[in-house]
Amino acid sequence: IVANMDSTSYNGLGSQEQANIAWSLTVLENYDSPDSITLLQRIFQDAAKASKADKVIQLEHAHQLWQALFLLEEECPEAVKDVPKWFHQFLEKRWNAEKSRTKLSSARHRSLSDTLDLMGISHYNEHDEDIDVAIVLKEETSWTNSAAKSDHKDARHKVAVEFDGPSHFTREEHIGSNSNRWPQRPRALGHTVLKYRLLKKQGWVVVRVPYYEFDKIPFWASMERQRYLQRLLKTHANIKFSTVDVSEYKAIVPNRGSRFD
Repeated sequence: IVANMDSTSYNGLGSQEQANIAWSLTVLENYDSPDSITLLQRIFQDAAKASKADKVIQLEHAHQLWQALFLLEEECPEAVKDVPKWFHQFLEKRWNAEKSRTKLSSARHRSLSDTLDLMGISHYNEHDEDIDVAIVLKEETSWTNSAAKSDHKDARHKVAVEFDGPSHFTREEHIGSNSNRWPQRPRALGHTVLKYRLLKKQGWVVVRVPYYEFDKIPFWASMERQRYLQRLLKTHANIKFSTVDVSEYKAIVPNRGSRFD
């Protein structure tokens, strides 16, 4: 693209394609080569010129450019060093307007929230930046049961619990021979990976609840769901369901093969 790019065109690429390129290079973290930096600089410069001339920018373009700009400022500042301050503020304003819209929780998200309520974990639903469930800790502690519903500006720890449904992943596939096949864990898509990078840069610890784990727990098995979240979120050292049924905290294992691992 850079080799075929002259002073006035991108060899037929429109503003949508240009925003896609900036966003994709950021998702793939493929932005530090000389050609990538040159291309990103040009994309942001031309987007600023077009916005200044037309007094408008399509929302999708603005959102893609803001996500890329926000991360590149820290990860590859050379690529965005010449972005005008007014254009930075322009993109940020449109992003904040998008994030402040009214949101509706999915059925899975509501089930997750209901389980946290049973466990006595204070949390926010549909928090800023499209966070599904936010847990705010004001104390220096390793247990999330000390969370409180209050202003999170002075929080010591901020935990973003994200329920990842099927639309966040590649299609689930099976590997192996016909007689011995097993499901291959799907990979998170680019928009999901980028969202978590954005949240981490803002100081959030991101904990993911993938559908292929949560959905294996029957809806009527409330204690099992509590045990799962106890391990995933480190909520309590012990959860006492009865005088004989006590769930002790045990760190969750990676690459677990079943819901009982």
